[in-house]
Amino acid sequence: MRGIDTYRGRIGNKLVVTFVLFVTIFIGTTGWFLYRTTKNSLDNELGSKLVAIAQAVTTQIDGLSVMYLSPGDEETITYGNLLNKLKRVKETTEVKRVYIFDKENRSLVDTDADIPIGTEYIKLRFDRSELASLWKGNSVHTVLFTGDDGIHYKSGYAPIRTNGESVAAVGVDTSATFMSVIKSFSRSVVIFAAVSIMITIAIGFLFARTITRPIHKLVKAAGDIGSGDFGKEIKIDSRDEMGYLGNAMENMRNGIIERDNQLKMMLAGVAHEIRNPLGGIEIFAGLLADELQGNSKEHIQKIIKEVRNLNDIITQFLEYARPAEPVKNDISVGSLIDEAYFLLSLEFEKSDTRFIRELDCEDAKVYVDPEQLKRVFVNIFKNSLQVMSDNGRLTLHGQVKDGHVRIMVNDTGHGIPQENLEKIFDPFFTTKQKGVGLGLSIVKKIVESNGGGIRVESEAGKSTTFTISLPLSSKSGTA
Repeated sequence: MRGIDTYRGRIGNKLVVTFVLFVTIFIGTTGWFLYRTTKNSLDNELGSKLVAIAQAVTTQIDGLSVMYLSPGDEETITYGNLLNKLKRVKETTEVKRVYIFDKENRSLVDTDADIPIGTEYIKLRFDRSELASLWKGNSVHTVLFTGDDGIHYKSGYAPIRTNGESVAAVGVDTSATFMSVIKSFSRSVVIFAAVSIMITIAIGFLFARTITRPIHKLVKAAGDIGSGDFGKEIKIDSRDEMGYLGNAMENMRNGIIERDNQLKMMLAGVAHEIRNPLGGIEIFAGLLADELQGNSKEHIQKIIKEVRNLNDIITQFLEYARPAEPVKNDISVGSLIDEAYFLLSLEFEKSDTRFIRELDCEDAKVYVDPEQLKRVFVNIFKNSLQVMSDNGRLTLHGQVKDGHVRIMVNDTGHGIPQENLEKIFDPFFTTKQKGVGLGLSIVKKIVESNGGGIRVESEAGKSTTFTISLPLSSKSGTA
């Protein structure tokens, strides 16, 4: 079975991851959409502006005057007039450059003084699709491109027509200043996304905690109920399904307590009603035994023995049904062991079992109910004697650690099968032909009610070790 810790945190982690993924995808998609929409809108707006400027220039240009320009005509009046028109447009519109070129992509007029007539515009080789449309008589603009200076530029073209034929074209170049705004916008989107993700993670953890905290409370409450601890109230301060579940578990806990009390009352009542006539049977059997001789008297003695065995079983029922509250006092570990061994010393001698004490905590004081803990050790010693053959060894080890005294009781018996190890403390579980299986269950209850714990380890066919942990007294001088 998987432990509770195996699942701890999984719901919270899933909620946080889901929340963060959703916000990341949403912000990323929205940011990308806004970036592309803004960029395309500004790009198209700039392209339309450049085309409009180019078209305005074509209305001022005579196609025939540019058709016959050739290298060396830079000093002619015609070239000068055309250049002045282009310069006025450049200054008025604040574009970078205005130029006229022919179908072979050669310069005819250019506001850049370093570009003479006949110079090929290399960049036009990359605008083939736009130029194909341009020479068909359409005004077009290019996509953004990066110049040698690393700045984004854009061009607009309009055809110069003569007799319905496109004989040259006007080009207008300008820098796409809006790209710096777009880059700044994209950086802002990235920063906003990063901050949003961090805020989302924080909110996600807080949100997950509001869900997982009551779940952890319910899991712990379920574990307490499973271990038999019904004393802790289950209270979930929530007006949702978690609160409803907590209320249902609290009603279940109260129902279990009520049924458990009814069962204990029934067991106590039945045991009490049986014990009274048993006492009478034992007395009259004793009187009858005094009057009989021979085999008849032996039979009566067997009856008395079985009555006493039945009375012991009833006593165990009563102890289980009505456990007494511990009356705690400080007592040394050595004193507890001495008193338990004394009560069973004759049985140790009869079975020739060696009792070996290797305790490093003889003088350590524990804060427990001495009578109850004495019964604990008597029960465990007696169980060990029953499973060991003659010449067995019962060895005690002990140490003080983490505010508790740990006492290990090891026997050389035949061990406990692995499949039974988790059941030996269950009420009414027994592998013996006689007994009701309440001894170790009562032992566990006593140890836990005194603030301690008990566990068992066993190797089948070899030995068994019970480890009892008891709270160290505040007055103990042992560290």
